[in-house]
Amino acid sequence: MEIEKEVKKMTLGHEIGAGAACLKCKEKCEGFELHFWRKICRNCKCGIEDHDVQLQSEENQKVGRLFEDTKYTGLIAKLKRDGVPTYRGNQVTISIATPAVGTAVPVPAAVTAAVLVPGIAATPGAPSGPAHEPPSGHAHSPPSATAHGASFVPAPGAHSGPTPGAPAAHAPGAGTAPAIPAVMPARKDVVKAITYEWAPPGVNPSLALRYMELLPPERRPIAGTQGADYRKKQMAKQLPEHDQDPERCHELSPAEVQQMEQYVRKYKDEALGVGDLTLPEEMAAAAGPAGVKGLQSPGAGAKPVSGAPGARTGPASGDQAVAAVGRAGMPDAPGAGNSSPAGSYMCHHCQQEMRRGEPAVYAERAGYDKLWHPACFVCCACKELLVDMIYFWKKGQLYCGRHYGDSEKPRCGGCDELIFSNEYTQAEGQNWHLKHFCCFDCDCILAGETYVMEKDKPICKPCYMKNHAVHCTACQGPIEPEAQRVSYGEHHWHAEPNCFRCSGCSKCLMGQRFMALQGKLLCSVECKKKFMTS
Repeated sequence: MEIEKEVKKMTLGHEIGAGAACLKCKEKCEGFELHFWRKICRNCKCGIEDHDVQLQSEENQKVGRLFEDTKYTGLIAKLKRDGVPTYRGNQVTISIATPAVGTAVPVPAAVTAAVLVPGIAATPGAPSGPAHEPPSGHAHSPPSATAHGASFVPAPGAHSGPTPGAPAAHAPGAGTAPAIPAVMPARKDVVKAITYEWAPPGVNPSLALRYMELLPPERRPIAGTQGADYRKKQMAKQLPEHDQDPERCHELSPAEVQQMEQYVRKYKDEALGVGDLTLPEEMAAAAGPAGVKGLQSPGAGAKPVSGAPGARTGPASGDQAVAAVGRAGMPDAPGAGNSSPAGSYMCHHCQQEMRRGEPAVYAERAGYDKLWHPACFVCCACKELLVDMIYFWKKGQLYCGRHYGDSEKPRCGGCDELIFSNEYTQAEGQNWHLKHFCCFDCDCILAGETYVMEKDKPICKPCYMKNHAVHCTACQGPIEPEAQRVSYGEHHWHAEPNCFRCSGCSKCLMGQRFMALQGKLLCSVECKKKFMTS
């Protein structure tokens, strides 16, 4: 019965995305077919993220397992009957009203100077001042004619500013001036709906929208765009499910399963976190006067930090105490200057000042003295945006899940899994499971065999000669990997007298000067003339 369950699980896993077209190889790929133990397509060698496969449900389950048994269980749905939690992907649709100019409507101008407010028509007998009178003592600035299309029309001899409460026309008998036509556009609002496949959860929608605007345009996860494809690929690359689930790994021993479970428990307790959005001025204000009593990040669920200046409540790589906050330059904190609350924070990545009113990313495990610009919340190894703001904190650095794993364990160059066994192979600057150092094309074991590294992948000699070897321009035969050859541009020759010789006089050109013409070797101008006339 147990064997049947394992076979069923393996079969269903390998049926995911079966036959899906490759977005990179196009028609060259016959359709996605998952390799038995590599995390690639058997047909084209591309990853599943490069194929037209909808992985939202699988991704949600993957991230759900990542957050299971952590303080971030609020980000996952209730456990399903099969025991697999699901990530609540925060997909949101935001409607943005875009002002547009409609048909121009002529409006007669009165003798007394008046400001035409867009969207408010002039009424006979109505006051010529603004619709809403400004409070006493406050100057009123007329709207920009360039921005709104309104006109400011002075009457001959009239004062330059409007008189509050003045009638729209003079009393009977007073001199009048001909009406000057003014143009006031009829404004319409065009509502544009934008769907983000993910947005920061639990924050004000306007703050979330501003966060998106501060990301590079090609990184914004808008449905159906390059940014959505980028998020999909980073979700697969940064958070490999075979880094957290032993069932997704290939033939682990019971001892390796135990080691992996300990590794997962460790990073959930010590490194895993989810960024929060906050405003720099709110973070600084939360510090309070003369210290950090009660300091916490909005929505982060962090514990307050207290203590005397210079004291530490945790290790240097974790939450920082008062001395660290003072170094950040918070107002009224030890060592702070007279800067504004927003200006007291510098981005931990680019060291540029955080602006007031601009959303900043806060990482609870990094401590209260560190903030990041939205576009600066990146992995220290790959420099890519941390997908869905999921980070791993280690020794003062932000990591994505993949590169945090690489910093803890060796990763197999064949199956892409972390290595938990004590014995493994190191070759070509990479690490390999003993049974996974094999040909990338045919999977034959390479121990004691001749192989060639082709694009950082080991290839056995027969597969190299068949699929990767360059061909000699003279004899048209493949050039063996260990054979000497001469290359010139896109042309290659065996470094032998029978192949590398003059096309005019058949002279061997090894160690001699030569010229190449249309793939032909020539030793002299005379042979060139002979070749051109033949």
